[in-house]
Amino acid sequence: MTTTAEIGAAPETCIDVLERELGRLARVLEAMQRKRNYPLDRSQYVLLRLLETQGPMPTVALADLLLLDDSTVTRQIAAMEAADLIARRANPNDGRSSLIHPTRHGLAVAKKMRHMRLERIAHLVEGWTSGEREKLAKLLQKLNVSLTDSLLEA
Repeated sequence: MTTTAEIGAAPETCIDVLERELGRLARVLEAMQRKRNYPLDRSQYVLLRLLETQGPMPTVALADLLLLDDSTVTRQIAAMEAADLIARRANPNDGRSSLIHPTRHGLAVAKKMRHMRLERIAHLVEGWTSGEREKLAKLLQKLNVSLTDSLLEA
């Protein structure tokens, strides 16, 4: 095998590795999403988990938290409402808007999917030490904060 030093290329830096591996991670996660047999798509799951943990909220607040535009979230809400995953109720603080609530069915399906995801993740890292798992969790949190901050600055 020829190394980069042998062909005159600059040695690979940590940033080079991060760029390559983040691209690979994105591709692998997309491929895994297509192969999984989950009861919800990723966007539905994320929205339901957000409502479950943060409580009912207007579409604008959901869009802000999801880093999406209002029209995208409005389309997601319409599809999820048709599937009985969420419901709209009048906002008691503002009669012009609605609060989005998860339905019992939506919460049950999200709970099932969360269990499936947790099992899959546990299986992926079962050979890792607890220290490695904890380090990855902390570094992923830190990366997500950096990515979110970067999006908000743009």
